[in-house]
Amino acid sequence: MAKVVVIGLDGFNPDLVERWKSELPHLAGMEAEGVSGLIASTVPPITPQAWTCAQAGKNPGQIGFWDFTYRDSFVYGEPKLVNSSLVVRANPLYKRLSEAGRRVAIINVPVSYPPPEIRGGFCITDFMTPNLEKPFTYPPELREKVEKLVGEYIIDASTANMNYREMDKDLVLERIYNMDAQRFKLLQHFLAERNCDYIFCVIMGTDRMPHLFYRYFDENHVRYDPDPRYMNALKDHYKFCDQSVGEVRSLLGPDTVLIVHSDHSVQRLDGRINLNEWLIQEGYLTLKERPAQLTPFARCQVDWAKTKAWATGYTGQLYLNMRGREPQGIVSPGDYHKLLDELIEKLTDIAAQDGKVLNNKIIKRVEIHSGPYARFGPDLFTIFDEYRYNISELVGYEGGALYSYDTTKGADDGGHGPYGYFVMAGAGIPALGRLQGITLLDVAPTVMNLMGFDVPQDMEGKSLVQKAEGEVYSREDEAEIKARLAGLGYM
Repeated sequence: MAKVVVIGLDGFNPDLVERWKSELPHLAGMEAEGVSGLIASTVPPITPQAWTCAQAGKNPGQIGFWDFTYRDSFVYGEPKLVNSSLVVRANPLYKRLSEAGRRVAIINVPVSYPPPEIRGGFCITDFMTPNLEKPFTYPPELREKVEKLVGEYIIDASTANMNYREMDKDLVLERIYNMDAQRFKLLQHFLAERNCDYIFCVIMGTDRMPHLFYRYFDENHVRYDPDPRYMNALKDHYKFCDQSVGEVRSLLGPDTVLIVHSDHSVQRLDGRINLNEWLIQEGYLTLKERPAQLTPFARCQVDWAKTKAWATGYTGQLYLNMRGREPQGIVSPGDYHKLLDELIEKLTDIAAQDGKVLNNKIIKRVEIHSGPYARFGPDLFTIFDEYRYNISELVGYEGGALYSYDTTKGADDGGHGPYGYFVMAGAGIPALGRLQGITLLDVAPTVMNLMGFDVPQDMEGKSLVQKAEGEVYSREDEAEIKARLAGLGYM
């Protein structure tokens, strides 16, 4: 039975790891000694449900949210904010393991506010904590130790008064490093002094940095800016994280496995499709009155009696206005798939602003998500050019323009990609190199196996360390396999 430490690097891009690998010796060393590969994110690849699905081993239909907002009834829009650990209904790892008697610590794990009561364990809450006036540790007395170790806890790169996208670049850069250094220091504390069996720590600076600094190194970025002050900003932060991973690894005992993975990537953002404007132009969405300025969809005056579909979300969740489901639904249940197929055909053909063909993929929710909450989810998910185009749900663009770039949140260099980074090394993990077909849902079953448990039947993912007979691979297994292959002349 191994102990397990998981370092979550939010938004960490496997393509950039490969590009800069010669300067990331600790991650490269883990890849050489263990297993690694691309890890498929959720659809859509958004932080709250991605990390929650990874910890539960279940698809978003079992979780009940697909973005930072959600609905749990058939109201219009997504009126509820994913801002409470109480919405996590899917029995995540920290709950399962603590109930099984393991000592658990979670640090900055999304959707962990208010801090859940982890029996015999510890929690420091995430970036959705309202402010430091609220309790952000479990047990409550842990707060004193946190502040003694790191000073005033930094909740996120943004401050109470300003979104990080709008802050001075140098100031926010310093804040991100300080924030991430706090997380790594707290992780080391739980390793050295708390005798934990399972620690899960999420680093958020790896998401904030590319949203701010992608344009400065990528010559293909539509807003490429070779400013020498920032051209190495993102690479330097990757190097900082690599060094921090190495420091953590130096503290691990021989009985510990280290997993480093992201929930998605952050990649170059080429633009946005103003999806509700498109729905208006195509006759699927009708307003009683067009707004005079850019307006979030939730505040638009929609004529539901004449509306068949609307869109929301960061990457593009599309809902149908179904008769017998939504309050003023007009789409007949018998026409459900016919209308979805019609929308898929048209959305797939949307091109870039310059006419370039995009690699679009439009997916029906019923094809990929299942579970008790799936019925409240979006009917379609739009993936424009492998997410290099996000969507804007705003209405009120001049002339009903189909394309935009910035949002009301400010300038943004990057968007979320469909694959994250994964590497695992340590006790009993053979040097098998690159694995294919890893998904976020495989993380929880893998941790359960590593810690000596059978994979629970309600988990949908597969264990990455389980042989057919249910045993965990060991270095002895690997040596035996290599010897056999050598005897057959294959090695």
